[in-house]
Amino acid sequence: MDKQLHGLIPAIVIPFDERLKVDEKSLERYVEIICSSKIAAIAVNTDAGEGAFLCQEEREDILRIVKKYSKKIPVVCGLGGATTNQSLEYGKRYKDIGADYFLVFPHSAFRGSKGIDKAVIDYHEAIAKIGVPLILFHLQEDLGGVLYSDETIKRLAQIKGVVAIKEATFDALKFRKLNSLLNQIPERISLLTGNDNFIIESFILGADGALIGFGSVFTNTQADAINIAIQGKYREALIKFEPLIELCDFCFSAPVRDYRIRIKHVLVQQKIFSKAYVQPPLQKLDKQEEKYLLQILSRISL
Repeated sequence: MDKQLHGLIPAIVIPFDERLKVDEKSLERYVEIICSSKIAAIAVNTDAGEGAFLCQEEREDILRIVKKYSKKIPVVCGLGGATTNQSLEYGKRYKDIGADYFLVFPHSAFRGSKGIDKAVIDYHEAIAKIGVPLILFHLQEDLGGVLYSDETIKRLAQIKGVVAIKEATFDALKFRKLNSLLNQIPERISLLTGNDNFIIESFILGADGALIGFGSVFTNTQADAINIAIQGKYREALIKFEPLIELCDFCFSAPVRDYRIRIKHVLVQQKIFSKAYVQPPLQKLDKQEEKYLLQILSRISL
């Protein structure tokens, strides 16, 4: 398997039933549909998949199902824990189930990181020893993440086993600067956009792939647009993606946390999910937003 990542990696949302348990049948069907597109990998136990709201048993069950139905498409598994030891324990379980990559969530203890942060480096070096390729996660603090210093990123990118970094600052200037930083590293790692607010534009700025929650819907169209962008045909890619811009902007409008329930309602309308449930304290979609979403969907012509 090529460890480098290029193309679309949908961070999938998870179907739940009225008891807020994983709807396994819907998940199986959904994964098969997603993996019929020309994607680079599929990601589970991420922010989009409400990984932080689930117990460890549920996260492992989801990974097991996705691994079974992903048709040999590589599976990225979000990884984080309360302590380094807990992250290592979870990571070893995920490896045994078959995770092909780890998306390493930044620990809240790393906030305020400056200079070369030994705690950040030690954490990632320990996880790398599990033997599963790592994707770093550069996530703005407003979304619960940590922005690592340039010095720390350079060190992290040179850890054996680190193959990519997901950048989710939602800031095009910061994204461009990170691309320039990666170009200074002898063996450049893949740059994955996590910026749902400028997906195709990210490739003009140097992205190699996209690991995004919006990839959960209209996956085939998005995969095609991104693969066109990778070829340098940016205008053609933008035209391909154009019908989805209004929906994308709506899904990631304030409050951004509601993007999960909005995406799930799209999947209900497409008859892929039977119901749209999220884990509390996340909220249901109100009637006004639901009506507006239906109007947007009626205008999409692909």
